[in-house]
Amino acid sequence: MFLPSTSLHASPIAGTTRAAWPLGPLLIAVARLGVIAAITFTPVAAIAQPEPTNAGADEVGPASAEGLNRLVEALQTGGSFRVRATAAVALGRLGDPRALPVLADALRGDESYAVRAAAAAALGRLGNIEALQPLFLALHDTDAYVRGEATEALSRFRTPAHLFAFRDALTADDPLQRLAAVNAYGEAMREPSSSVGLAHRVLDALGDDDEAVAAAATQAVSTLPHDRAIPLLVSGLESGGSGVRAGCARLLEKRADASAVAPLVAIVFDTDQPEDVRIAARGALRQHGEYLDIQRVAADAAGPAGPERLKAMRLLAVLGDARAIGLIEKALVDSDPVVRTAGARAAVDVGDARAKTALLTASAKETDPRQKRQLELLLKSMR
Repeated sequence: MFLPSTSLHASPIAGTTRAAWPLGPLLIAVARLGVIAAITFTPVAAIAQPEPTNAGADEVGPASAEGLNRLVEALQTGGSFRVRATAAVALGRLGDPRALPVLADALRGDESYAVRAAAAAALGRLGNIEALQPLFLALHDTDAYVRGEATEALSRFRTPAHLFAFRDALTADDPLQRLAAVNAYGEAMREPSSSVGLAHRVLDALGDDDEAVAAAATQAVSTLPHDRAIPLLVSGLESGGSGVRAGCARLLEKRADASAVAPLVAIVFDTDQPEDVRIAARGALRQHGEYLDIQRVAADAAGPAGPERLKAMRLLAVLGDARAIGLIEKALVDSDPVVRTAGARAAVDVGDARAKTALLTASAKETDPRQKRQLELLLKSMR
């Protein structure tokens, strides 16, 4: 099939010769209405053609204003959605910021989704930051094609020059706005010259309560080279919120580095940490065994009684060392309740069937009510 071109050549507004703009989204929208056959865009194409100007005249003059006004009128009052959609396409190709308000109005209120989709694409082509808000709103349009065009249009703004306009969207109530902002910041963050502060804005989104936003942040951070990612992730372990700490730990499970060992160990041993954070840290720490002296840890775990022995036992448990379970079983029957508690926590760190059986047995034999309650709570965390 054939759609006549609405190409504007030697636009007096832009002052350049512009290549034809693909009308793919518009084709889809028109096809969906079942009216592809026998469409003619000639009236709007004729309106879009600028009138000749004298050589040396001001290129943004009455002729260009008249051409712009004709397209605006066609978009606002055209009786056919085909005319209005083509006018929206042409306005986007003109690149004149004066078209922004009328395109935004069409995006918000035109009854035809084809026109709204064309307006969204045109706003993206204009590249004006004032287009962000209407495009954000269009992410909730009732039509999937319009939502898709709005998303695609927003992707045009993923440049350092536009980041400031996305800053408020990072903390917006609307998760779709936050997603668009994280994608924009993530794209800019990949530039080698990007600032650490910019990367931390993406890192904060690891703890977002919307799965899509958190996943976008995870993807963005995961693409950073090792030498940039590790300091960022370690800082998140040490100072981020619980969601950020868990997200950083999960990423460090795939990127082992010596500098991550100490903060991961600190999280595993910190009983005030949420369980999901500690689980993520345990998973990451298991991938960092090459940076630990396992033989020394095992020797400390079998050494004289004291805090270092208990810490070493738990570290062996976290690392999945086979020697840990025997030490845990002994600790669970120790006369000192502190040792029994440490043994119970180490059993949780191991997390396998044998460790759970040992903890069940210890809980059944425990006579101290407070200690028994603690063992029961630890058992629940293994389920």
